[in-house]
Amino acid sequence: MKKFFSRFRRGERGATDPILVIAAIAVSLVLLVGGSFAVAGMINNGKDLNAKGDLDKAATAESAYAADSTTSVNYIPYLAGSTSTTLNYNLASTGGTTNAVALQSADVGFTPTAGDKLAVTTDAGGTQYVIFSKSQTGKVFFRSSASSTIGTLTGSSGSYAGISTAGTFITTDSAMNTILTAAGF
Repeated sequence: MKKFFSRFRRGERGATDPILVIAAIAVSLVLLVGGSFAVAGMINNGKDLNAKGDLDKAATAESAYAADSTTSVNYIPYLAGSTSTTLNYNLASTGGTTNAVALQSADVGFTPTAGDKLAVTTDAGGTQYVIFSKSQTGKVFFRSSASSTIGTLTGSSGSYAGISTAGTFITTDSAMNTILTAAGF
């Protein structure tokens, strides 16, 4: 019996097939690299979803403010992180009477996502608003009092485009860029 097993062990002396080893390493590397890209994509998608969520939070706060308002001004401007106490409807830091973060601490307040930029601009009478949110990925999203549809601006700081066809009171991309520059976008 001993002889039988010793002969069996001697027959299994061949090395592992090098092609299989190389193929296993290649497959492992492909999965590792592909997985790292997938994780980065999921993180960026999460950052964009946070920015879009900020739009909804600000819209809810604006609606609650309008419901409680006893004046003809239904909506107020807002600029996250600003210390201005004289914020104007077009987000200029002078000429207005609104505290820049009053909306955040209203009856139905909210906390914007850390690292994102959030701004609400209104028309001169405070009867309409457009909310802009800049994600940590650099994308800028917006929504208005006229529609809950979330739009995405194209371009970069000072040259954003895409608002003129959105049906808001901001009818030109030039006017929007003036507002976004004042907001620090």
